[in-house]
Amino acid sequence: MAVPMSVRRLVATMSVEGVNVREFCAQHEMSPDTFYRIRRQYQCEGDAAFELKSRAAKTIPSKTPLAVEDRIVELRKELTDAGLDAGPITIEWHLKQGTAARVPSVSTIYRILVVRGFIEPDPAKTPVKPRSFQAERANELWQIDGTEHTLVGGETVKIMNVIDDASRVCVVAQAHPGETLEAAWASILTAASSWGFPERVLSDNAKAFKALETPLANIGVHTTKSRPYHPQTCGKVERFHQTQAQWLAARNPAANLAELQQHLDDFATIYNEQRPHRSIGRRTPISRWTQLPKSGPTNRPLDLTGQHIVTRTVAANGWFRFNQNLIAAGKHLTGETITVIASGPHVHVFHNTELARQLTLTSQRRSYPLHNQRGRPTQDPK
Repeated sequence: MAVPMSVRRLVATMSVEGVNVREFCAQHEMSPDTFYRIRRQYQCEGDAAFELKSRAAKTIPSKTPLAVEDRIVELRKELTDAGLDAGPITIEWHLKQGTAARVPSVSTIYRILVVRGFIEPDPAKTPVKPRSFQAERANELWQIDGTEHTLVGGETVKIMNVIDDASRVCVVAQAHPGETLEAAWASILTAASSWGFPERVLSDNAKAFKALETPLANIGVHTTKSRPYHPQTCGKVERFHQTQAQWLAARNPAANLAELQQHLDDFATIYNEQRPHRSIGRRTPISRWTQLPKSGPTNRPLDLTGQHIVTRTVAANGWFRFNQNLIAAGKHLTGETITVIASGPHVHVFHNTELARQLTLTSQRRSYPLHNQRGRPTQDPK
């Protein structure tokens, strides 16, 4: 702690005869070394010893070059205009991707942004590292949630976002007219077409997600719900909403669902493949996904090469074709669109979100009726 000027003058001019220096120093919170240094300076310099002297170095060899400072400011503007994170850590990552011989530390970048007027220091915003659960495998846990978005004409729609907990990959971001069971199921199927099905799906207690439990259970995917009024449980997808909304705000507003979907697809590519993610060591989500071991439904193989999700229209006789097989769905579904989910030989047939049929294909058969010749339900081979 600095010694007040009044105490320095007292130390310099006082007589030490009969004074217990250690007690005096303890009372004034200084060390004996400081006490005698002040007296020596006064003897050598007189009153000049009390003048404030600059402690700054005459030269600063480690000072950040002006060109690097300008590049930091340039990156700050570029990232902000693009609706992306533009904090010191992100700027440091982008500098490392360039050709700069020396990249300043995060704290140096922060100080430069403060001096240039891009950041106003606020101790209340000091980041605190959260203690949170993280899955160990890709597809071990997906977080799903919907967020509102307003189109140009004022129409409010829903964006259904699904995040892989372990890798932070956005497996799907899909625009829908509302948050319904059909919208949630369609988003899960779209995600599974590219990434495979997860072992578990975590959501809040919205009606659409509660109803999602049944179709997911039919294909071996477990569901988990957060506690009411406790959004932190789904914190990863909640935080993703914010990042996505910031990016959308920097784009021209979408006039319809198709335009909004194009924005969402563009952002998913940037988020998964180009944007460094702080929570996974400043790596891109896709790079972490590639490195992680994979999980999946407990009753299905993990080999994604044998998985297919296709739609078919049921013919007038109640049958449909899948690969080289003819499968009966029932005449009550004539003309209806169904979804066929196949994992190896195991096939699940859904009409909307209802399981219409489940069977296992074999190499000995090409036709799978609903009933045998006696009119009894066919026992699908296991």
